Amino acid sequence: KELYTQFPAALPADAQPFDLLVINICSLSWSDIEASGLADHPLWKRMDIMFDNFNSATSYSGPAAIRLARASCGQTSHSDLYQQADKHCYLFENLAQLGFKNELVMDHSGKFGDYLKELRDYAGIQAVPLPPDSSDHNLVAFDGEPLYQDLTMLKQWLSTREKGSDLRSAMFYNTIELHDGNRNSTTNAQVAYKQRLQALLDDLDQFMTELEKSGRKVMVMIVPEHGAALVGDKMQISGLRDIPSPSITHVPAAIKLVGAKSAPPQTIRIAQPSSYLALSELVSRSLDGKLFTQDSIDWQKLTANLPQTPVISETSGSVVMTYQGQTYIRLNNSSWVPYPR
Repeated sequence: KELYTQFPAALPADAQPFDLLVINICSLSWSDIEASGLADHPLWKRMDIMFDNFNSATSYSGPAAIRLARASCGQTSHSDLYQQADKHCYLFENLAQLGFKNELVMDHSGKFGDYLKELRDYAGIQAVPLPPDSSDHNLVAFDGEPLYQDLTMLKQWLSTREKGSDLRSAMFYNTIELHDGNRNSTTNAQVAYKQRLQALLDDLDQFMTELEKSGRKVMVMIVPEHGAALVGDKMQISGLRDIPSPSITHVPAAIKLVGAKSAPPQTIRIAQPSSYLALSELVSRSLDGKLFTQDSIDWQKLTANLPQTPVISETSGSVVMTYQGQTYIRLNNSSWVPYPR
């Protein structure tokens, strides 16, 4: 927790403007993707960088948002998430100091579980959420609120960026389309997870195409909160997320530099154990915007020696960690025991 990303006091005079778009997805892990048969979706193939061993460190939305927003410092304990952190830990605040306008877009209201309040109080995200242009929606959330289509909300944000005068922005987008219990807004019938995941991935893929057509320079960062626990295990039945098991916290984090002049011949795979600090480091390395104007990018240099984070995940009553290739669990401060296989 004492590790941190070094951000400059100011951008160089010749810095090139770009936007950072962080897409934070509720209920999506590698396990869920594989169970749904969507590991080969075109979205994953168009990403420049994929983290093969990224740990979200939690199985709940609020803590996941706080950890992501505090990406500029190394991993802290679950209880410390609800204490104020050092100012240099807050990724979006670090970017705001360098002229990146903070923006917030969600496909929901943020009322459930005081999600928006937690963003304000503990994640350092104070931006006013972008209101939806239209009341049209295909899904209603588990709490009865409308869920707005991801493609619609992202295109609406893009429209505001094209009309706005700010050179740089850092936008946090949160989608709960995959959360358990979401229903069809017309029939009120539950919609299968695979169907919703297909729609989400299709939306994101189409939005990437829209971004490329726009000509804007955008660093797109996909960072799921946690998995949906589609596949249960000996500790938890399917759908339960009280314990942050590896199948729930092993999520597909990925990055795409939209608008850059070059792309890697194939997706760069980051194999070492990683978490939010590695994302903050990549943002820091990209701040001058020259990745978007160079004729070719030194991808090896960009991704070399990223900070590693051992696999340790927490909720209020449990800790799960990997040690020497074996997963262990501790419940309510009891003794460590091997996680049942």
